[in-house]
Amino acid sequence: LLGCGSQTATGPDRPASATIDDLAAPTSGDATVDEPTTPEAARSSARARVILVPLRSFPEPLLDAVETALRDQLEVEVVRRDPVPLPRDAYYSPRKRYRADALLDYLDTLAEPQPTDPTGLPVKVLGLTEVDISTTKEPHADWGIFGLGRMPGTSAVMSSYRLRRKPKRASLAERHGGQRGLVRFRVANTAVHEVGHTLGLPHCPETEARCFMLDAEGGIDNTDASSGTLGPVCRAKLELLAPRGG
Repeated sequence: LLGCGSQTATGPDRPASATIDDLAAPTSGDATVDEPTTPEAARSSARARVILVPLRSFPEPLLDAVETALRDQLEVEVVRRDPVPLPRDAYYSPRKRYRADALLDYLDTLAEPQPTDPTGLPVKVLGLTEVDISTTKEPHADWGIFGLGRMPGTSAVMSSYRLRRKPKRASLAERHGGQRGLVRFRVANTAVHEVGHTLGLPHCPETEARCFMLDAEGGIDNTDASSGTLGPVCRAKLELLAPRGG
């Protein structure tokens, strides 16, 4: 079973300058965080601050692709945290994988006690893992997923486990420069999708726009067919729900 999950919490158009596919190309050297010179500059240029948290481990090239895609596509500040252990209470032994809902609860604690950073920007936490994750999706008690995000909320989690599968058509991987490039694209697309949920974006209704907020619908096809950008409807929603500068 495959798919993205979104979890609902209680409680002028700007075209993207590049697609996720462009951003997912490998980079040389360690990625750095460009800090604004003043808090006012940060508030005027970003929608939120996203903390990337590797859960146990996550490959550096994939972290690079995620960081760049988040900055370009959602216009957020990105910081990285050192890897943390996977919480034991999230492990679901019958299927030998981790429950995404429990991981979100754990990630919420990493954003406490302040829901905003010193600049006043909302803080979001994205957990990234290589292990399989799941949630409950009727009629399935344990549904394997690419990622899960609270909508709107603080935390999201994604896994590269199911995104590493080879495509049915070799030509698909070739369009991304090979299997590694395809995985980078899928991971970046999924990361932006899940953080988009935390900013309030629901699944996209515009199938023809191939927006990265399309529902995975139980498979990988919509992810692979993504344009790597927001469609016009979702772009307008983002400007209303999460304006730059908080």
